[in-house]
Amino acid sequence: MIWWVLLMVIITCLSYLFDVGFLAFMQEWRVPFLNASLLSVLLLLCLVGLLSRMMQMSKKGEKEALREKVKQLEKELSGLKGQ
Repeated sequence: MIWWVLLMVIITCLSYLFDVGFLAFMQEWRVPFLNASLLSVLLLLCLVGLLSRMMQMSKKGEKEALREKVKQLEKELSGLKGQ
């Protein structure tokens, strides 16, 4: 996940430098069917990747929390059966 954030920081910095005019050699590069700059499309794709990764990890976290709860309830149940 840290790699996605690092990639987004790099692309955002490059995009800023291109917008300011410091690096002007890629300003004419456009994605034909979107009529957007290449860096804007790359930034959008990174954001989509980061969002999908976060959603996957939140689902995995929910499953881990449920597993922990099941283990706790099984432990309580075995304690009640022993009495």
